Amino acid sequence: MSDANFEAFLIRISEQRRYSKYTVRNYSNAITEWLEWLKQNEFSDGNYLIVDKRLARMFIADLAAIHKTATVHNKISAIRAFYKFLIQTHVSEKDPFETISLPKLKKDLPTFLNETQTASLLDMPFKLASDGKISEEKALLDSLCLELLYGAGMRISELCSLRWCDIDLSRNTARITGKGGKTRFCPFGNTAGELLKKWKTSPYADLSQDAQILRTSKGEPIYPRLVQRNIKIYLKFAGLPEAITPHKLRHAFATHLINADADLRSVQEMLGHSSLSTTQIYTHLSVRKMSEEYRKAHPRSRKD
Repeated sequence: MSDANFEAFLIRISEQRRYSKYTVRNYSNAITEWLEWLKQNEFSDGNYLIVDKRLARMFIADLAAIHKTATVHNKISAIRAFYKFLIQTHVSEKDPFETISLPKLKKDLPTFLNETQTASLLDMPFKLASDGKISEEKALLDSLCLELLYGAGMRISELCSLRWCDIDLSRNTARITGKGGKTRFCPFGNTAGELLKKWKTSPYADLSQDAQILRTSKGEPIYPRLVQRNIKIYLKFAGLPEAITPHKLRHAFATHLINADADLRSVQEMLGHSSLSTTQIYTHLSVRKMSEEYRKAHPRSRKD
């Protein structure tokens, strides 16, 4: 769609706020869905500046009928951000969604692989290569992806945009530009460090300092959907739940650190969380694990 306010908002979040291109895409899709809904139903003559709360409630109800609660929350969050921008730029005086209650969001604890399962997944690319099922080059690339997702707690967008100038192989650290353009330094393990050194000799690698490190056999930068598909294949061969996503490897990274008594604020820094409360959910996972072990093992935890 073509709308000056809409285009200005996308420029604000992509160039000034430095949101990732995936976040910008999701915001764009959500706002477009809202504006198209107004036009198709001929509400307010399609004018999003004169919409009232009644229409906002109707739209949320329609979303809730076809989407999961978390998706509804994400879409409305994007639309609210758009109206906030309109108010700040004096285009609109109100946000019709501002005081409307959304469907209650169930706060599930993150799911993740345990340490044994994670090790099995990380071993899978080279195991398949030794069995002749994939090439050594593909095993090297996919193993490096897994090691950085789990070993450094990277988001998938951060992994795909990683450049050689971000890597310090002498210290095994990566400089990451995360959400909101915030920079943090992520340590990674010796295995990832050795794989990175080996990847430098790959015919697919572009060693320019500003080049994206991880590339396909065609020399093109990897992208999230490709990484997601590959991980599902390795999960299947390892006999692990295929519902595990790259982001759940980040959950495993945090949970395994906290289970090993890592300092919570250090984990917060490594994850790039702006609030410690976001990181604290992983302490809940640790407590849950301890409770499960207690119920299984302690004689006073069981009913006679």
